[in-house]
Amino acid sequence: MYRGLLCDLDGTLTDSEPLHCAAWLDLLREEYGCDYDAHWFEQWIGTSDRVVSEHLVSVHDWDTEAETLVSDKQRRFHDNVRREGKTFDGVTEWLGKLSARFPLAIATNSGRADADLMIESTRLDRFTAISVTASDVENMKPEPDIYLLAAERLGLSASDCIAIEDSGPGGVAAKAAGCYLIGLTDKVTEADELAPSNAAALERAYALLAEGDN
Repeated sequence: MYRGLLCDLDGTLTDSEPLHCAAWLDLLREEYGCDYDAHWFEQWIGTSDRVVSEHLVSVHDWDTEAETLVSDKQRRFHDNVRREGKTFDGVTEWLGKLSARFPLAIATNSGRADADLMIESTRLDRFTAISVTASDVENMKPEPDIYLLAAERLGLSASDCIAIEDSGPGGVAAKAAGCYLIGLTDKVTEADELAPSNAAALERAYALLAEGDN
């Protein structure tokens, strides 16, 4: 039976992937003359800004530090979050029910600054004070470190936890940690089961956790 819930953030609790996409595309078009589109961004969903930046600098042979690119993108993303940050329909209602009965943590490949702003802007801190980000571990998803640390901070083993993910790398990380995995898209090829919506995934997690609580 499962005892805790570990949730990815972007694309799982918050509808923030379009905000990340817009920040990258606007930056690359306005500052670097690159005409990338949303299809290009899809390959990077679930990947950290640092990895994207290192790829871009390498491919284009830019005389720019990857960290500079990360900082410039994050400034644009933060502006987008302040204007448009939101959760998916039904997410806050189910998080309220879940957090009233079960331990809950956020486990994200976002950096600490991005995650904290998104969590604060969408008031997800009402439901948990525990979040683990790419800034907190040596190895990001698809390595299991983020999920292992999130479970540890709940005082649980990762094998006692359910994870919800929308990306391939996140799914690999959750399963490598030992979690039961609910996937939101067919990109989560490691999923134990798929849910038709973000709220439905939380509803299913609630049911599974309740089985162990009876």
